[in-house]
Amino acid sequence: MRIKQILAWCFLKIRRDPHQIARAWVMFGVDVGEGTMIFRNVRLIGASKDPIHIGRHCVLTGCHIIGHDAAVVSHLKSGAMRIPTVIEDNCFIGYGAIILTGVTVGKGSVVGAGSVVASDVPANMVVAGNPAKVICSVDDLVKKRQELRRQRPEYFTRMSS
Repeated sequence: MRIKQILAWCFLKIRRDPHQIARAWVMFGVDVGEGTMIFRNVRLIGASKDPIHIGRHCVLTGCHIIGHDAAVVSHLKSGAMRIPTVIEDNCFIGYGAIILTGVTVGKGSVVGAGSVVASDVPANMVVAGNPAKVICSVDDLVKKRQELRRQRPEYFTRMSS
């Protein structure tokens, strides 16, 4: 293992700042966009060898992003399938979600906690479930949350600046 990767691995183990963790993944060769937050419990499977692309201003929380599929290696008598797995700009990936090889999560989308995403997610959509399915648009989700905030303001905290 190269020195740079050893340092990145150590950094991933001790750091808690998701912006710094995102920068450490860059040292492993993952294409991570500016302003993206990757929390410590995120797993990028095959990150040093596989084509995983994460856009700008994304938030990844406790999810797994898989960069290859080795399920039929022995049957095909070849190496693992490596199709780019892409998280476009401004996406939120919920805790426990799994994004499978070759999937593109469209710009501005939300992947619900625990979802298994086996096919592409259209831009600005919310998906959830196993397998993940579109449940509403991001605009609809925002409207629902605004109504909930109006009805139950105690559920919401102020964001610090």
